[in-house]
Amino acid sequence: LDVKTAKKLAQVDISNCRYLTFYKNKAYVTAYEGFVAVVDTATYKLDAKITVGREPEEMAVVGDRLYVANSGGYTSSNYERTLSVVDLATSKEIKRIDVAINLHRVKADQYGDLYVTSRGNYGDVKSNLYVIDTKTEAVKRKFDIEASNFAIDKDFAYIISTAWSNATMSNVISYSKINVKDETIIPGGFISDGTDKEIVMPYGIAVDPISSEVYITDAKDYVTPGTLYSIDKNGKKKFSVSTGDIPAHLVFYTK
Repeated sequence: LDVKTAKKLAQVDISNCRYLTFYKNKAYVTAYEGFVAVVDTATYKLDAKITVGREPEEMAVVGDRLYVANSGGYTSSNYERTLSVVDLATSKEIKRIDVAINLHRVKADQYGDLYVTSRGNYGDVKSNLYVIDTKTEAVKRKFDIEASNFAIDKDFAYIISTAWSNATMSNVISYSKINVKDETIIPGGFISDGTDKEIVMPYGIAVDPISSEVYITDAKDYVTPGTLYSIDKNGKKKFSVSTGDIPAHLVFYTK
């Protein structure tokens, strides 16, 4: 799409695609067939397919390497548990980092660390959040908090969790905040005025890079229109607005 007009420019067909990230003049798209598609952003053509693990999810770029979360989500008896490390100069997977089962989200902070979520097995192994040091390419910290989605802005990570339990057949919802500089959990989360009680099913999250306001999407029951909430720096609701069904992703555009 043209960001100014919202008109379609081209279409690239990638089966069962999941997440998208960019590096230089390339777009990288994970596909559940077990690869990352490389798309030229000038020609909109598929340049290459990089083989990674089973059912890859989110990605993040640090330096000249792409880190890909492998989930193995289609095989609950044998989940994947690694991050694929891709050399962006050669578009080849060069190694894998063992983390935890059923990986999902991956985001980089400004200090060269990766924050990675594991969805667990929805039973005795709970969701969790891990920190990977990209200098050593090894796990350096496990937070022991459940995490479904999160956004990092400057020194803070804002985390939402809708952890599903096969035992109770229900979601346990929570909100957390982490200082990524010293890797500490900040007590009380990031919503201070009770707005969290209004949100039925937190789904997407993003932070305005200029104002540091946190935006949370509420998917509600996944079949009716959702709601977008804006939370200010003091943790209070600034506004909410209705959206379409299952609001999930946000992009900020500066004119």
